[in-house]
Amino acid sequence: MITAYVRANGTLSPVTVGLNETLPEESVWIDLLGPSREEEKLLELALGIALPTREEMREIEISSRLYQENGALFMTATLMTQADTISPETDPVTFILVGPRLLTIRYANPSPFQLFASQVQRHQDPGLSGDTVLAGLLDAIVDRLADVLEKVQHDMGQVSRTIFARQKTDFEEVLRSIGLAEGLTSRARESLVSIQRLLSFLSRPSEGKPNKLFARSLKTLSRDVLALSDHSSFLANNITFMLNTTLGMVNIEQTDIIKIFSVASVVFLPPTLIASIYGMNYKIMPELAWSFGYPMSIVLMIVSSVLPYLYFKRRGWL
Repeated sequence: MITAYVRANGTLSPVTVGLNETLPEESVWIDLLGPSREEEKLLELALGIALPTREEMREIEISSRLYQENGALFMTATLMTQADTISPETDPVTFILVGPRLLTIRYANPSPFQLFASQVQRHQDPGLSGDTVLAGLLDAIVDRLADVLEKVQHDMGQVSRTIFARQKTDFEEVLRSIGLAEGLTSRARESLVSIQRLLSFLSRPSEGKPNKLFARSLKTLSRDVLALSDHSSFLANNITFMLNTTLGMVNIEQTDIIKIFSVASVVFLPPTLIASIYGMNYKIMPELAWSFGYPMSIVLMIVSSVLPYLYFKRRGWL
């Protein structure tokens, strides 16, 4: 689907472009979502550039993601999607600056695109152009990543309180929370690294007259991305600590269970030995003919089980 955002009264209005229609002259931002080959050919003919395929967008080489061709800047970044679900993903999105226009190619629908699209339709900005739209989109993406990392930090705080609380803990649920936090953090770091490369590419000296406002926006974004990258590294270390702590707590619980069985086996070992002795089928056993033999054996078994328990308790082993 091709959506062209056309300048109107200082805002951008979305216009859906069909296959038999021409691209509006006043379009500032052209958003290509899940394009067909026919839609790609329409834009290639209208803009005079060759659009990258989805396979090319997935290439990890810098030369395939960040390059200049026919006067247009091609930049592909890996962005996080489905961050609010239990299975967050990443998907490549290509940004192309073609003169005063911005073209975005994507096969997913990250929430920052929806948020920014609604903002440009409400807020008036007479100076809207392709580079300002790009800066606004990147700012919305970075803000979203910051929100995701804040959520991870909050969740890890909850996990920490749960682990160290003096009450019964569902460690299976804790491990699920840690796994989800690790998935969000790793995908956020992947997106931040990709965006940082894109910003470095955009910040290179250009041959034309530099846009000072755009350059300042790029510097601010670079500082934000660097700070978030450091914060994501801190969170990754914290998640590793929480994982190790959880596994340690699980081991402690297992050790306590094994200790109970060990103590039980030791406590009942002497009575079992006594019962085994008097269960032997020897012909001459004086206690068998004694009227107090049975009570004496019962008392002996009780005493032999209590004494080891008291000894373990005195030594602090229980």
